Amino acid sequence: MEVIRQVRIFLLIIALVMIVTGCGNQTIIGNSRPSLDVKPSKEELVVWHTFGEYETHVFESILIPLFEEQYPRIDVKSVRQPYKDELKTWLISRASTNNPPDIIRMDIVWIPSFAQLGLIHPVSGFDDFNELKDQFYEEPLQSNYYNGKYYGVPLNTNTKVSIYNKEMLEASGADHPPETMDEFIEMIENNQFVIGMENFSIWDTLHYFYGLGGMLTDPTYTKATGYLDSEKSIAAVNKLLTLFQNGNLTTSIAKWNGVIEGNSFVIDEGPWFFSVQTPEQIDYINEVTVSAPFPISNGKRAVLGGENLVISKATKHKEAAWTFVKWMTSKEPQTYLAQTGLIPSNKYVELSGFYDQYPYYQTYLDSLDDALLRPTVAQWWDIEEIYGKYFTLIFSGRISVEDGLAQAANEIDQILINKKGR
Repeated sequence: MEVIRQVRIFLLIIALVMIVTGCGNQTIIGNSRPSLDVKPSKEELVVWHTFGEYETHVFESILIPLFEEQYPRIDVKSVRQPYKDELKTWLISRASTNNPPDIIRMDIVWIPSFAQLGLIHPVSGFDDFNELKDQFYEEPLQSNYYNGKYYGVPLNTNTKVSIYNKEMLEASGADHPPETMDEFIEMIENNQFVIGMENFSIWDTLHYFYGLGGMLTDPTYTKATGYLDSEKSIAAVNKLLTLFQNGNLTTSIAKWNGVIEGNSFVIDEGPWFFSVQTPEQIDYINEVTVSAPFPISNGKRAVLGGENLVISKATKHKEAAWTFVKWMTSKEPQTYLAQTGLIPSNKYVELSGFYDQYPYYQTYLDSLDDALLRPTVAQWWDIEEIYGKYFTLIFSGRISVEDGLAQAANEIDQILINKKGR
């Protein structure tokens, strides 16, 4: 009897196991797949940016929800960072520990350095990159080009335009702002007008230097000697120095208020001169000033600025990151960014409806095709520092133009050669 009882228990256990197994695997009964309630995991993208307060509000409360609605398998985490030099160090440090953000909104002049360090992914490797290229203004797109590859796409762009005191312009007898650098210099000298400038950095002076015939490096950005210290470059700096010594160029007048109040005739500035103002202030500025593209010379105007979107080399979500980057440069999000005062990089965004609220837009857009792209070299930060140092020495009278440019050219050559800056 004991044996029979144990056999019954054994058979009962087998039956229970079969029942449980059958409930857990419906394919035993038929060919239908099991019904699973587990949802596929989402991908999270961390985006570092330096948007201003209002721009961040639009990015986080409008753009990210729009994107996540269209791409529900991707979550986007916004991380606002302060725009300062330490940000470059933080990014490099995070990348070296293999913990970078997935996407970075990056100043256009940072691209070559991060590309050379191998920290950002070449987006020209994506199959549909070439389909995307046509939507961008040419110079902003080229700011992403380094050593045969594109390492990002332009998100927003800017340049500088000339802003003239309207009353002084009318007093000169001219019925429009000067269109060329020769006309510009002639108007300044004939009327003893003053150019207002912040300092002698590249951002403030390079377009004047180029406009007067100077050149920083050769066209391929491999050497400065023979270019920065050439006769034409020396003549260009001498002209600026003469204007400075004669009081026609100054860094001692408050730049923005100077042109508004008539203490200087002209300044050159980016769109933030307008975009940070209240509508009432913009109306007043437009009453007392006139904006126009920076005077052209040799086909170029003022320095190009702006920010690009790049993808970290170490991201684990390259395809998702590329999806977000492409979306951010499409017309709908670009139109929302335009409402914050940022100039969109997508040239097909319809901006005519913005001109009443942002009357300065047209002048900047008219200047983009002729904007001066700073050399796309990896050691740009060092070159910028050398340029600013020697220009400051020259304009303070502590070194001659010839010696200053020769020493600057030699130091820049050492950067380009020893550090393989390109």
